[in-house]
Amino acid sequence: MPKVVAGYKEEAKKAILETASEVFAEKGYRESTMDDVAKKLGVSKGAVYQYFSSKDELFQGLCGAAAKTVEEKLRTSFTGPDLRRAAEKYMNSEFDRFQKRGVLMFEAFAEAPRNQSISKLVRNNYATVMDVITRFLEALKERGSLRQEMDSASVAAVLIALRHGILATVLMGVRREDAMKAWMDGFEAVVGPYIADGR
Repeated sequence: MPKVVAGYKEEAKKAILETASEVFAEKGYRESTMDDVAKKLGVSKGAVYQYFSSKDELFQGLCGAAAKTVEEKLRTSFTGPDLRRAAEKYMNSEFDRFQKRGVLMFEAFAEAPRNQSISKLVRNNYATVMDVITRFLEALKERGSLRQEMDSASVAAVLIALRHGILATVLMGVRREDAMKAWMDGFEAVVGPYIADGR
């Protein structure tokens, strides 16, 4: 078993984060340890500490990566003129990701009231995602896909709340097709009136 993480620094950090997401999803934030991450990755605990000084910092890295993932999924989903089809494609990708790692989001929400650093992280992550989605909606307005009178920040806040709520129902056992219908109905109610030219 190797004692250090192989590869370049960014590749090593990515491998640690990927493994940590699996550990946190399996055991929960409170029960997980840096040693658990090291063991699953097959390296020494010291190797993990070379990149992340604490479990909180490791969790922060995961949440930061999540915001980048949202941006990437929006960019790759909304490539054509049909915003409704794009919204469905986006949520399908979210469901796929959620089946593997989605519980982490709710782990962060549950831990936030008891942990100031996680609470700050959750607030900062929300602000980042809000900014990402607001800017994305503004770009759709500039493209002519959405009407100018739409308040992008307000719509972004509602879409985030809708996404969280839909994913929570999946966690509770609601069937994916029912969750998708709820998402599409919500998207239509919130965004539909602003879609330009009936697209």
